[in-house]
Amino acid sequence: MDDSLRIKFYADTHIAKAVAIQLRNHGVDIVRCEEVGLAEAKDTTHLQYATSEARVMVSMDRDFPNLHQEWQDNGLSHAGILVIAPKYQGDGGIGTIVREILFWHEAIIAGAAILEVDVQNQLLYVW
Repeated sequence: MDDSLRIKFYADTHIAKAVAIQLRNHGVDIVRCEEVGLAEAKDTTHLQYATSEARVMVSMDRDFPNLHQEWQDNGLSHAGILVIAPKYQGDGGIGTIVREILFWHEAIIAGAAILEVDVQNQLLYVW
């Protein structure tokens, strides 16, 4: 698959393992921080890792809007940040998170969204 039609995700510890399992069952490329030895990492490290791997950062952590602004102010780019509202934490929010990530996955593949325009360097919310 052409990389411009491929979106990859990286989730921190705030995102349930079940989200990654369900997304993988749908063919979504998602990695959790525990899988790469970053379970205890700081948010800056998470964003640096996600960026180095061209993965959209997925988190409920409220630091990411500030990090996004810092990176923009310093001329740095990232693959995108998807901030999930804390109300979706726990089992009750798994379906919502999965649907939102599936939306972006399918929109990129279908050409309804463009990775370089609609996701990269963007701060996106599931609120």
